[in-house]
Amino acid sequence: MVIGSSIIDRYVFREITVSFVFCFAVFLVAGLIAGFLPLLQKGMEAGLELTLILFQVLINALPGTLVTVLPLSIMIGILLGLGRMASDNEISAIKSSGISILRLLPPIILLGFAGFAFSLFCTLVLIPHGIEQGRKLMQEAVTKRVDAGIEERTFFDSFKNLILYVDKIDSSTGIMNRIFIRESSQPNETTIIMAKKGKAYPDPEGKAFVLNLREGTIIKEDLYGDSTGVLSFETYVFRYPLDQAGLTDSSKALEEMSISGIRDRVKAVTVPKETDTQEMMSYYHRVRLFADILIIQRFTYPLACLALAVAAFPLGVLYIGNSRLNNVSFGLVAIFIYYALVLSSERVARSGLAPPELVLPLPPLIFMAASAYFIRCEIMERIPAVVRLLQRLIMKARRRYP
Repeated sequence: MVIGSSIIDRYVFREITVSFVFCFAVFLVAGLIAGFLPLLQKGMEAGLELTLILFQVLINALPGTLVTVLPLSIMIGILLGLGRMASDNEISAIKSSGISILRLLPPIILLGFAGFAFSLFCTLVLIPHGIEQGRKLMQEAVTKRVDAGIEERTFFDSFKNLILYVDKIDSSTGIMNRIFIRESSQPNETTIIMAKKGKAYPDPEGKAFVLNLREGTIIKEDLYGDSTGVLSFETYVFRYPLDQAGLTDSSKALEEMSISGIRDRVKAVTVPKETDTQEMMSYYHRVRLFADILIIQRFTYPLACLALAVAAFPLGVLYIGNSRLNNVSFGLVAIFIYYALVLSSERVARSGLAPPELVLPLPPLIFMAASAYFIRCEIMERIPAVVRLLQRLIMKARRRYP
């Protein structure tokens, strides 16, 4: 009996794994293509080379794609594998031989748990590290080529306290024509510069934005907009330190930190003081709430692999028509319902209507409970009412739209 069970386990695991690998490859390519376009635009604006975007930036974003792709691939792979067995009457043969349908469950649990473990590693380690490395890469590119985002007849305000406007840029030489600069880094003074021509040059130390301007005027204004001095020039080197531009801030975002790092940061920035206003107390509450949601999501997102794997089991062993794609159709509906529940639970947590530690784990728990009910119906050889309803709807749709 143990030998026979071992054979069944290996056979089922091979069936669902082959389908899972195929689905995973398809979904991963689709996810990378969808995520590559915004990365390409952002990287090009920052002045990154295409090869750098293709490899370093895309690799840093890969763990986030994996966490999204894995649950979908696991569920569809299980449905295809078990659906093939159901359509070929192999599951009926297993039942008729006196073997419980639950004997098919261990390989499903194994695949779901493997996806859960890898997704958990991604959310706890790889994703924060990828976000941090991606930020550093973009920051490095900006400090090396700060003029990458400057466009013709568009106000460039990526730097703090600096507005730059260029009427025309020669794409072959990089020479800018009719330049307007407004710099207000000094608290009591604003500097306005107008120049006929100019060109951006890289700073050897990467610490400043440098413009070599020609034939222009420098106007100094006080707090009230009154002129305090005017100076004409033939040549002027405008140098704006990047530490004033807000680009060299080494402070990490919460998404880049470990769980212990998030908790330490929250404790440091939400220490109440006697002078704190009601607005500050509300800000502290929002920071703590955001941190709690972020920490809990790192555990609940991987649970999707296990929840959808268990949900795929009863749907996969059901014989729903002659095509295994019928099972996949039910699986797609289940996936839609699952992520609708995830979005709803996140909305409830963010609005403060319920504690995040209570509401965020609900979608996987609900799906596991519903799966247990479906499995019980399958053992009793009874089709669940929900499945019967969906079958009728599908049959009506096929008759109406043959």
